[in-house]
Amino acid sequence: MIDSESGSKYLDFLYVEGERLGWIFRDRNCYRYRFPEPYPTLEPVRDEVFFDAATAGVDKWRRMRRWVGIGFGVTVVLLCLGIVGQGPSTDLRVILAIGLAVMVGGAWLSWSNSRSAEAGPEREREKQLRRYEAECAWWEERREQFDAEERERVSGYLEWGAALLPPTTRRVDIVGGSVWSWEALLTVMGASMLRTRGAMTLVDFSGEAACHELVWLARAVSVDVTAVRLPDQVGETTLFSRMDGRGLVDSLVEAMHGDAPAGRRADRAQDDRILSSVCRALGEDVTIHRIAAAVGVLLDEPGDFPELSEAEREHITDSLFADEFRRQAHPNLRRIESHLYPLRELFAATDQGQGQHDLGKPGLTCLVYENAGHNVREELLKELVFQGLVQRLTSPEPFVGPLVVAGADDLSHRHIERLTDLCTRRGVRLVLMFRHLRDSAVRAVGADVVAFMRLSNHEEAARAADFIGRQHTFVLSQLTRTLGGSQTHSQGNSLGFSDQTSGAWPGRVSVGRSWTHTRTVADSVNWNDSQSEQRVYEYVVEPRTLQDLPDYALIEVTQGTGRLSVRSVECNPDIVSLPRVTTGPLPDLPLPHPSQAAVQPSGEPSAPPLNLPGQPGPPGQPRPAYDDDDESEWADEHYPEEWR
Repeated sequence: MIDSESGSKYLDFLYVEGERLGWIFRDRNCYRYRFPEPYPTLEPVRDEVFFDAATAGVDKWRRMRRWVGIGFGVTVVLLCLGIVGQGPSTDLRVILAIGLAVMVGGAWLSWSNSRSAEAGPEREREKQLRRYEAECAWWEERREQFDAEERERVSGYLEWGAALLPPTTRRVDIVGGSVWSWEALLTVMGASMLRTRGAMTLVDFSGEAACHELVWLARAVSVDVTAVRLPDQVGETTLFSRMDGRGLVDSLVEAMHGDAPAGRRADRAQDDRILSSVCRALGEDVTIHRIAAAVGVLLDEPGDFPELSEAEREHITDSLFADEFRRQAHPNLRRIESHLYPLRELFAATDQGQGQHDLGKPGLTCLVYENAGHNVREELLKELVFQGLVQRLTSPEPFVGPLVVAGADDLSHRHIERLTDLCTRRGVRLVLMFRHLRDSAVRAVGADVVAFMRLSNHEEAARAADFIGRQHTFVLSQLTRTLGGSQTHSQGNSLGFSDQTSGAWPGRVSVGRSWTHTRTVADSVNWNDSQSEQRVYEYVVEPRTLQDLPDYALIEVTQGTGRLSVRSVECNPDIVSLPRVTTGPLPDLPLPHPSQAAVQPSGEPSAPPLNLPGQPGPPGQPRPAYDDDDESEWADEHYPEEWR
């Protein structure tokens, strides 16, 4: 991890070696362990206490009656002793008081003991609740201490790591997004490519100057920057000035017939013959400006055509083609002239020897297309510049650094394939950026690494999901739970008295008494838990996910490594101002077992881990700081003014 103490050093986080698309977020809390001790449980009241309470409730009145009988018996005994004179002579009132005291005191004592036994379950429940609350408080204290130690342990872990491109990557396709997201991606990716390769050629066809922030950054770190505005300054580059007649003819023909079907090959061959003959007539000095003038002479257009000498005009008029050929080829000549006419003024600088900006040299070279309007002239110029890149790659001159084409939607599929083959042969990394996944982009993407940004259109999102593919997963299809129980509780008591008088002994009383108490408790619980799984074939990434991606998020898909690799990447340049950021990949750290992890990570490709901090706004507007404990204050204090 590289620390930064001032805002001016934030550029060092971007201008570092290692070609990257952005950063990958990994929550450091996923490495925290869960407190291993189980939560305290509340013990149930013992069955013996319930049994004693039930028994006391049944025996309460029997015991009270017993004490009444005892008191009555004491009174009778004292009276008898006083009558026969064998005991102390006591007043009748005293004897009655003693008997009543024994009777009431015993009954009250029996009633108190029974009430105490009946309240036994409640007292034990309160006692267990107090013990449970104490154990819970102690458990919470230990857990908080354990969590604090775990947070301290993982506080130094990195959270943002670079999403480096595989070293064998030959081509990168960027699909979707907006102007803001392209600007952020070009800044992050372009800065790393400049530092790693030492050079980069960027052709910006977006019409919104998405490379503006990258140009500013390159100049801030003292990188040579060559910026050419298209279409006004197209003639000031060496893209066409160093091209021979054959290269110019091929470029013009392919540009004019870029979107033509294969059945128009005859027209392409006819145009190639006409332009080749014109170039031979012009000799060594062949430029687009002079070719346009020669075609105008063939059509007998009015004007002096100062680009051509008198001898060249006579040769083109009288000797280049027969009159019959010119008559039959007049539609082709008219079409060629209509394509070349708007290019005459644009390439006047090339004829005057002003072409000075070379492509593929050290530093940053940007061809920026500034007009956002779509018309025939602009489409022709895009195709022509693209063909110039193809011819530049076929030349023996070395081409340094990667080639980035932003806004390749209008380019022909076969031309993109040709450029890909040339870049692969020359060892030049090619980056193509498409705003939409349609037309030629549908057929072109997928050569190597593909990164999908937000695709608002549902059809394009569905195509992207189909491109990423599907996978077999096992999902829960049925869940059955059965809970059954039965409980039986019965109580019974019986109390009986019997009196009988024997005939042989008059006055003799025989008393018989029987008492029984029965309590039966039966509990039974039946539990059945079953589930079944079903194999389904689902999208790795759902189309809805691609439609809801934030502005600065992208889903990188890498194929050709034996397995499909899908990961979520954040390309916001302001991430370098956050703590715990590294310019290299995140270290491989062992994750705790899911049963021991405090936070369960989400690793499902269909739901990429986009739980990033608050998504920043478009470039040029303040981006919110990272809201994590005290780190928001850190970001406010260290946030560079030039990044606001």
